[in-house]
Amino acid sequence: MVLQRNMIARFYLIFFILLPFVSCSQNKMDWEKLKKSSFSTMQFEADGKPCFASIDNRFIEFDDKSTYSLSLFILVNTLEKDKNGHPTENESLLFNELQSKLLKELSSAIGNYCYVGTTTMSGYRDILLYIKPEHEKIATEILERFKKEQNRIDTLSFEDDPEWEAVSGFYNAIEIKN
Repeated sequence: MVLQRNMIARFYLIFFILLPFVSCSQNKMDWEKLKKSSFSTMQFEADGKPCFASIDNRFIEFDDKSTYSLSLFILVNTLEKDKNGHPTENESLLFNELQSKLLKELSSAIGNYCYVGTTTMSGYRDILLYIKPEHEKIATEILERFKKEQNRIDTLSFEDDPEWEAVSGFYNAIEIKN
């Protein structure tokens, strides 16, 4: 259990170190608020297994959700896992590297987007983003190329979600926690 906590702590440490390099700016948010942004981590259960989420707090009161109304969830399989299906330390490093490359390329191609965070479930991770609907085709081309190069990327899911209902449970839990 201590080893698992250490792995989770290392994952989040590495994640937060890399975050400034992959997180993009938001044109309608002021820079002071961006500097104060932080991530909330939470634990929950799915199918009787522990799961984790790391969610960007700055979008709790984001006023421009309708502009970034297309949810984009990227499911990445965990190949090396512990007994709960969570990634080993090495797997976490590979995931973070893949995520950094993917987000950097998306940022170069489409500009601003909203990186909401990640979830870690038994056997996979989700990268949670919201983009402008007009960027779906470009994002799909980039992600399909990544999918061909990386056997870890499983599914790409786009949905029209102008109210961000797909992630509202996370934001409600953060507000209750605070």
